[in-house]
Amino acid sequence: MKFKKAFLSLLSIVLCGCFLFGVFSAQSFKNTALADVKLTGVTGKLQKIGEDFFEVINKEKSDLQPNTQAQSNYQKVYIGGYPVGLKLYADGVIVVGTESVDTSTGEVNPAEVAGLRIGDIIKKVNGKSVSTNYEVSGFIEKSQGENLNFAVLRGSEMLNITFKGAFSVSESKYKAGLWIRDSSAGIGTVTFCRTDGAFSSLGHAVCDIDTKEVLPISQGECTDVNITGIQKGSTSTTGELCGILEREQTGEVYCNGNLGVYGKFFNPAETELYEIATPDEVKTGKATIFTTVENGVKEQFQIDVISVDKNSEENKNLVLKVCDKALIEKTGGIVQGMSGSPIVQNGKIIGAVTHVFLNDPTGGYGIFASTMYEKMQEVTL
Repeated sequence: MKFKKAFLSLLSIVLCGCFLFGVFSAQSFKNTALADVKLTGVTGKLQKIGEDFFEVINKEKSDLQPNTQAQSNYQKVYIGGYPVGLKLYADGVIVVGTESVDTSTGEVNPAEVAGLRIGDIIKKVNGKSVSTNYEVSGFIEKSQGENLNFAVLRGSEMLNITFKGAFSVSESKYKAGLWIRDSSAGIGTVTFCRTDGAFSSLGHAVCDIDTKEVLPISQGECTDVNITGIQKGSTSTTGELCGILEREQTGEVYCNGNLGVYGKFFNPAETELYEIATPDEVKTGKATIFTTVENGVKEQFQIDVISVDKNSEENKNLVLKVCDKALIEKTGGIVQGMSGSPIVQNGKIIGAVTHVFLNDPTGGYGIFASTMYEKMQEVTL
């Protein structure tokens, strides 16, 4: 009995040693180009067990690593750098100011009486959706002084407000005493465009000129632009590109938000195809911006990427510095209308210009191109 126990103990030790040999030989010889190692018999079977063991371990490890290949798997896009005219139609009617009405009993401000504020968005009047200034003024004029129910969006809260127009003695009609806006138009720059026409531009939102709030849109359209001049930027003045929007519609706009303006061209310009860089590929140092500042010709200008911050505000990932004397001579640096100009580094689009520093037109911010690409996919798919 003692002999049997001793024999079994010895056998266990031998088998355990063989198992460990098989396990570690599997790890040592796996993926080795130096020799084609083949083991047979019990040891070979134990090596197979070891291979299976390490295959499971390595798979678990790989699952924990970020899939950088998937993150960089962006479709090639046509590079932008050319201007686009944007006509945006508000989702509702925005209150941008109020005034008093001259009534028979004195000055009355109907908006203040009702509790309306600048920045409020009138969505409905008496249950009917409104999208133009004329619709709202029409309701007021026909009200004959009766109460109207306004459905108003204030921030994220929907309010029901009772509104009563005032009869103007000088104009002989009921008035609201409201300055309202139902649309906005301006110039931006296309960052890139998918081969099917889906495009991204600006890298920031179009805001109402009076309220400074993002303009919520129901729809929009884009046109070609004829650049007619440049107001140069300085330490005291923000410069801008001056131009005329052509009448013919060239595409549709679907989204206006903090990450830019997105839509789809009917016939996209087939420019050079570029890859989109991942945030990890963006480095400080030299880069190039593509933009159009005169004569309708897209040009390339040298800039420096001063810093890269993956955790900064949505559209301020990059700090930029214009170092190209030709661009500084023409515009003073970054000006309004250049927002969206693509930035290229190491053969890939890394971002877009978004903001200019108020006290230094040669400096500004940029957004990651990957962020704009992902938003474009979300909006246009």
